[in-house]
Amino acid sequence: MGTMPLTPADIRNKKFHTVRLRPGYNEEDVDALLDRIETTLVALEGGPRKGPLLTADEIRNARFRTTRMSPGYREDEVDDFLDLVIADLAGRGLGQPAPPPLPPHPGRADPRSTGPGRPQEGQVYAGPGRPVQPPTDPTAPRPGPPPGPRMAPKDIREKRFATTRLTTGYNEQEVDEFLDRAEYTLEVLQQGRPERATLTSAEVERVQFATTRARPGYDPAQVDHFLDQLSEELRHYERS
Repeated sequence: MGTMPLTPADIRNKKFHTVRLRPGYNEEDVDALLDRIETTLVALEGGPRKGPLLTADEIRNARFRTTRMSPGYREDEVDDFLDLVIADLAGRGLGQPAPPPLPPHPGRADPRSTGPGRPQEGQVYAGPGRPVQPPTDPTAPRPGPPPGPRMAPKDIREKRFATTRLTTGYNEQEVDEFLDRAEYTLEVLQQGRPERATLTSAEVERVQFATTRARPGYDPAQVDHFLDQLSEELRHYERS
């Protein structure tokens, strides 16, 4: 190997940048995993052993909650560092290294450029987060929301998201369960029974989902984009 083995100090002193305006990893979740990694390295260096050793496969399958509009660790920095840890533990006989990424399919369009929830012509991506509209004249009047509801319960029930495997994704079961609540809420709101709603626009904006690594998950950009639409739809009823 061309690199030195990781030490407990490398883990203990590791720092990540934080993000607030785009999805990040829950800091407590990441710190808890780093504590387990440090404990494993201490044991490998002959120190006290506290419980079973952590394996490369366990780190590869680790999931973190994501943050929205609150501080979180930069996902790419955490992922890159964990890749180093996985390679280090695999080199010590604790699991297998990560497989190389698959090459792009010949002739297949970039999945980030099309599909439901993706930015259309005239939109741009702000990093790995959500699609946003290009800058407009700040002095121009903002158009108001169109009158009447724009989303039906079946739009939520029939919503489909692209899945990811080699990049971070949202836990599918958690997203599906949340959308079930959203469908019910929208249905009772359209029936004129807001007291039975189980979800608010603020809750949609604050929701956090566990993330997947090296296993299928919903595309975060598509989910976030749809949640923005859902939040605006619920605000339509809350303002009326």
